[in-house]
Amino acid sequence: MTQPHLHTAIGGATYTPHLTARPAATVLAEYRPNPDSDLRGAACVGVDTALFFPDPDEMGAAAAEWAERRAKMICAGCPVAAMCLADALERREPHGVFGGLNERERGSLLRRAARSRARVNAGGAG
Repeated sequence: MTQPHLHTAIGGATYTPHLTARPAATVLAEYRPNPDSDLRGAACVGVDTALFFPDPDEMGAAAAEWAERRAKMICAGCPVAAMCLADALERREPHGVFGGLNERERGSLLRRAARSRARVNAGGAG
């Protein structure tokens, strides 16, 4: 019986559960968007995109809810989820799950950030 390997290749990167072989800054520097906006090392590579863009009208409310929950579970274990979310926020992505948040959650986050900036700019505490 062979022992499972600790290292598993993911999108050209090596993922070692619970072990850090290099300083975090080195690892983060490797994860940069490709010219086609894909993040190298993303957990969603190869996953059906319908999970990340659930349409209740097309697939039914229950299936869309399941797809969104599954997409968020994939994002929860993704090493580039924060960069994915930042990119979606910057582009004001109107649909889908990015970085673990759906469009309503991203909109709420943007509104809270705008209110916080307005308070700071008005001289209030952040």
